[in-house]
Amino acid sequence: MTPAESWVAIKALFETCSELPAPARERLIAASALDPASLAELQSLLAHHDAADRAGEFMVESAAQQLVEVSVLQGQRLGAWEIVRAIGSGGMGEVFEARRADGSFEGRAAVKLLKRGMDSAAVLQRFAQERHALARLNHPHIARLLDAGASEDGLPYFVLEYVDGQGIDLAVHHLALEQRLRLFLQLADAVAYAHRNLLVHRDLKPGNVLVDADGQVKLLDFGIAKALDPLEGHDGQTTVGGVRPYTPNYASPEQVRGEPVSTATDIYSMGVLLYQMLTGTRPTGRNALTPAEAARSVLEDEPTRPSRLSANEAPDPQWLSTRKRLVGDLDNILLKALEKTPERRYISVEALAADVTAYLEGRPVSARPASAVYVLGKFVKRNRWAVLVGLVGGTGLVTGLAATLVQGRLASALGVAGLAVGLGMAMVQGWRAERARARAEGHVAELRKLTNRVVFDYYDGVEPLPGSIKVREQMLADAVQYVRNVEPQVDNDPELAWELARIADRLARLQGSTYSEGLEKLQQAHESFEAALRLVDLASAGPVRDAERLLDCAVIVVSASLFDQRQGRLSPVAAPDPAVPPAPGQPRRRDTLSGLWHARQLIDRAAELQPSHPQMAVHLGTLRGRMGLLLGHGTSEINLGRWREAQAHLRASLDHMRHYAQCAPDNPDSSRQLAWALVNLASWERLCGDPAQGLDLVSEAIQAIDHAALLMPDNRTYSAMAGLMRTHLAAAKADAGDVDAAVADCDEALARLAASTAVDPDNAVSRRDTALISALQGRMLIEHGRATAALPPLRRACALLASLPDAGTDAYVTRWRAEAGAARARAELDGAGDATLAIKLVDETLRLLDTNQSTRSAPHAARIVRAQAEATAGAAWLRLGDAATAARRLDAAMAHWDAFERDGEPLPRALAARRTLTRAEQAEAQAMGRSGPPAAPGMPLQQDGWL
Repeated sequence: MTPAESWVAIKALFETCSELPAPARERLIAASALDPASLAELQSLLAHHDAADRAGEFMVESAAQQLVEVSVLQGQRLGAWEIVRAIGSGGMGEVFEARRADGSFEGRAAVKLLKRGMDSAAVLQRFAQERHALARLNHPHIARLLDAGASEDGLPYFVLEYVDGQGIDLAVHHLALEQRLRLFLQLADAVAYAHRNLLVHRDLKPGNVLVDADGQVKLLDFGIAKALDPLEGHDGQTTVGGVRPYTPNYASPEQVRGEPVSTATDIYSMGVLLYQMLTGTRPTGRNALTPAEAARSVLEDEPTRPSRLSANEAPDPQWLSTRKRLVGDLDNILLKALEKTPERRYISVEALAADVTAYLEGRPVSARPASAVYVLGKFVKRNRWAVLVGLVGGTGLVTGLAATLVQGRLASALGVAGLAVGLGMAMVQGWRAERARARAEGHVAELRKLTNRVVFDYYDGVEPLPGSIKVREQMLADAVQYVRNVEPQVDNDPELAWELARIADRLARLQGSTYSEGLEKLQQAHESFEAALRLVDLASAGPVRDAERLLDCAVIVVSASLFDQRQGRLSPVAAPDPAVPPAPGQPRRRDTLSGLWHARQLIDRAAELQPSHPQMAVHLGTLRGRMGLLLGHGTSEINLGRWREAQAHLRASLDHMRHYAQCAPDNPDSSRQLAWALVNLASWERLCGDPAQGLDLVSEAIQAIDHAALLMPDNRTYSAMAGLMRTHLAAAKADAGDVDAAVADCDEALARLAASTAVDPDNAVSRRDTALISALQGRMLIEHGRATAALPPLRRACALLASLPDAGTDAYVTRWRAEAGAARARAELDGAGDATLAIKLVDETLRLLDTNQSTRSAPHAARIVRAQAEATAGAAWLRLGDAATAARRLDAAMAHWDAFERDGEPLPRALAARRTLTRAEQAEAQAMGRSGPPAAPGMPLQQDGWL
């Protein structure tokens, strides 16, 4: 059993044993069959518990001791927080009210501090897991994580939003039925949000669901939340001997049996809570005196139909007035949520909430068969006045019909009869529409089951597995096909559009993301991003009050804008001002700059709703970083070439990501994002600023990504990034003159990629990255006078890049192919002495740039390659003794370099050095034209400083 598994078993047994008398406790411990180490840990915990709560001394000594301990802790500083008073205690930690004490602002908070004597490795791991779970969540009905740290004596703590409220079971006593149900919908929204973030709470009970003075629900205590359940093996079965913690009165049957838990577990516990909110009692185990009896009742007793509870069984003060209202819909809703078999419960929290909402709105609920009488009855109740008027009119029409028949006016009578029939048909059509809507809502519920379980649960479980790309593509393609069956409903359901946009975005990124493993199917990626953006417009239209939805939409828009940059769609005009947003009312364009402005608008709207959102820093950091990349941070990716403006954005991006990492130090994503921002600024420093600073930033980025990989050792994405980061380190070392170390770093990255490609041959991105690292290695070797050694990696790079899917239409691949081709031409000239081949390669490179339309929106990116290629052609013609042709090609190279300054943007330091070399070769060609042919062919003119 792993340490995590041992701790779960120990904690569950401790919480149960601490409430039992000694004989029962000993029998339970003996039956648990713990290993010796776990048994010693459990006995130590029980000894500490018994010492603090000894029978006969509680009122005399223990209470006094507690007062002493609290008085000692009062006023103690934990980081920026000062303890005010004790407000609770649990199995692992104690909870205190605290106030902000550093003067930055006034505020109350709840501090959870690990108990003394509980700081074993297993407990520390569990405590860190709770903090990590909270760091992932930001929702108005979930208590927010504000801070974290360790006390002076090394005990970890974290700081939560202070909730001054009472348990939801007590808070509803004086509320009407509708008000109780609306409180429950707040809880459902919070739990559904946690599920979308792949967390199952597993301990939903009144003590963890508080209602404050403003009537707002706050969900607490994710201490036993399930992210990746340590008790589940790769086959999904429970590890032998594992025991999960739970609260018996609110636990699901599968929890009691020790089976794997899922979102259905929380749905059951929510059913228990709703039952208690509406009746004042629990559905089972109402007379249980021990945890064992309560657990037995969960497994064996059927829940009592709520409307059949007697006044003695339902202590709710308003029971007599609410009992009749439970009959029918609410009975069925509760009993469906409380099914013993998980598959028979609601498929998602959203489906449960949809039925509660339907009840409040007088619509049919899915928990009840949609018979004709039931649906028609709902229709009549919701439209009682219209139906009443129709009946009165119909009665009048029938009376008029009878009168006209008596008078012999048959033609008029037939007309009146037609009106009566029309009225009846209209009512029938209304009833049919009601049934159709009920069926449509069933489709929506099924779709949400798909999105929550397949796309956002199973997909994430499959993603780290070797060879999973084709499987993931099929999963997402099936999801998209299923979506098309309910697509007509999207226009009227922004939340559904939001879910579908996330599916389309995932598929698009798998098909054509630049920076993650995928299939490199760019045309299909373009279509998927188009669909995602259409859905984003629907999901974000109107007065959206959900900050999470707006931020998700911003992420999708940024992903699409990055794809547009890859396709050469940089900006709507030739020379845009990135600081100026597009004019209101203008149609949105598909280009990178317009996309980034659209994302900024969505983030600003989210910030107005929830300015303290813990993910706000990463969203702003991503946006500023992408703007810096668009303006220009390097030479290998197409951009606008506005390097001076890029620096401010890249620095701001790094500031945001540092803040994100400080707030969530145990979140591997924060380390990954920090590494991304660091390496972006490092590339800019190497090109335009201080190379030594660039090396320091890259070294810090390596530490950050290695930390993320350490936190998630089985995640292949983080491992791959950790390898690729070594290429940035290699480039920085080469700048510092240590080319041997740089080549070694490239070799390490290539070895990691080779392993990845071997287990997943469908991963086209691995092949592409292999080519790019090989090209980098070759360019570094040329720069340091080792052109012969540069030939093998450059030849390999050119072959791999030419074999990539969509190699002729992708602006990035075109740019990379051209750069590798120009570098290989120089290596063939200086390393192999083959001037003819060098000229041929240069001409192929220039034709590639001429024929690819996607590079024309960023002419400066092509200019860099053209300048280097023309310089190589000039040097080759010098070798062949043709001074006139050499001078013409070198003049062309200089014209490309000079064009930068004509555009008002001075060349960065690294590029200026390359222009200086071209000028020297130009002077040599001019001298040759005056003095005759050069020395023997094959002698290199210049080997240092080309790249």
